[in-house]
Amino acid sequence: TSLLKDLRPEKVLVITASADTVLDLSSYLKTTQGIDAAVFHEDMSMVERDRAAAFFADKISGSQVMICSEIGSEGRNFQFAHHLVLFDLPLDPDLLEQRIGRLDRIGQTETINIHVLYLRNSAQEIMYNWYHTALDAFENTCPTGYSVFSQVEEDILEILHQPELDNSAIIDKSRGLHDAFTLALQQGRARLLEF
Repeated sequence: TSLLKDLRPEKVLVITASADTVLDLSSYLKTTQGIDAAVFHEDMSMVERDRAAAFFADKISGSQVMICSEIGSEGRNFQFAHHLVLFDLPLDPDLLEQRIGRLDRIGQTETINIHVLYLRNSAQEIMYNWYHTALDAFENTCPTGYSVFSQVEEDILEILHQPELDNSAIIDKSRGLHDAFTLALQQGRARLLEF
């Protein structure tokens, strides 16, 4: 909540995995801070989602914050917002890319600030470190993300269930795969341009 106060009046999009979390967060903000957040989740009708998106987009009387479930990371564009809060991180790198893509659209005029929430020594911290260190997924688009994940999925799942384990080896392995796949993609593009 201090982040929202610090950013006021800037628009903030919060994305989380489930509709239940959306409703819990919205209720928490309303009862503890008096913040009327727009909500957007799969249990709403299309009309309700459109109204919520319009409430968020309204610069004068709209909400500063919209809280979305994963459905909000697909198909809606919020390029008028410059702050994305990831309440949780998905396992699938393509979903992370979609979440960021809700703000990183044509018409975006500023740098997108990504805020990732996690508890120390938790599965979410491991995911944050993996995305950040191995894939550079918060700074750059990551077309290799799913390819890397498919190669290390079992290792990732193991360390997520045992956060106390040293995860540097899986991050190093993932970084090596990311670099190799990125090079292969670049070389493939160069050959295509030659043709």
